[in-house]
Amino acid sequence: MSENWRDRLSRIWARPEEHFQPVTFTAELRSRHPHIAFDATLQLWRQDNDDAATWTTRQRVTEWAEQVAAKYCVTQAGNAENEINTRNPYGARVRLTVSPQARTAAEAVLKIAREAALERLKQGAELERIHHLRENVYSRPDVARSYWLYHHPDRPDELLTINFEGIAEKFGDVRESRSLVIAKLIDDFLGQIGDVERRYLLTQLGQVFSSYNRPDLAERLDAP
Repeated sequence: MSENWRDRLSRIWARPEEHFQPVTFTAELRSRHPHIAFDATLQLWRQDNDDAATWTTRQRVTEWAEQVAAKYCVTQAGNAENEINTRNPYGARVRLTVSPQARTAAEAVLKIAREAALERLKQGAELERIHHLRENVYSRPDVARSYWLYHHPDRPDELLTINFEGIAEKFGDVRESRSLVIAKLIDDFLGQIGDVERRYLLTQLGQVFSSYNRPDLAERLDAP
């Protein structure tokens, strides 16, 4: 067989090359922040001239790319573009750009978010401080006096003019536990009776503690 015939047969048996036509279009893809979008250039390849099928594919590619882009801020365009092109199930290529206006808006939103987060932290710290003062300082006159004197060491004479007991009484009325109320009542009662009556009452209280299998508490009543 001549060389000419082999060439002709190889051309007959060879599979025709597949010709892909690029289709390029643009779209806006929403970002993580409302009303701030990526500018996207998308490209896919088609073998046919079926406009309806091409349009359907364009829609699917755009919707899928937007699902990924919506997780990112426009300041993270590179990361969003990499994820879209790495995981894209349609074989399309996507290039994301960000307009100066969109970047400025996103940076303003991020700044507001940082300031809001910082303000929440400050408010949380302030509430913790108020709770500590209410529960552990102002509700206890002896602690409140020490706290006041610590912060005003140059004004000791004013210490006698402040009714810390009255302040503690007001703070004690707010969400005070039942056990604390009972403890204060017992303390007030013990302060109003004589030594003999106090010793008798403490003896009776020790017996109550022992009957509830708490002899350790009874022993603490006898401690000086």
